[in-house]
Amino acid sequence: MNKECLACGMINSIPVFDITDWNKKDRCLKCDDALILQSDGSTHTCDIAHGNETVDQAMSKLHLHLNHAINNYTHRVRLIVGGGLIKEEVLGLLYFYQQQGYIVSYAVDSRNAGTINIIIRS
Repeated sequence: MNKECLACGMINSIPVFDITDWNKKDRCLKCDDALILQSDGSTHTCDIAHGNETVDQAMSKLHLHLNHAINNYTHRVRLIVGGGLIKEEVLGLLYFYQQQGYIVSYAVDSRNAGTINIIIRS
């Protein structure tokens, strides 16, 4: 995968990352900045619970969207989860991900209890 460094503009060839790959800090060949840590401040919004998904299907969608965010410069994921079993499963996984350092933080949206805001990068 080719990725442009936000610090210097150089195109770097790096592997595709999984959300759990934070230990792989591929660096820009020109300026030595850690590419996985760079953010453009964007928000990625996705709904994983309103297409008649099972919990397993929703969790697969969650991983796809988190991996999309980590492989782009996304700062935050706005995750629409509804209010049932999917939400509870997602909250448990996000707690684990935060404890492991895979995400910075997460919180249920104060205006919509069926939405979770996830900060991917500082």
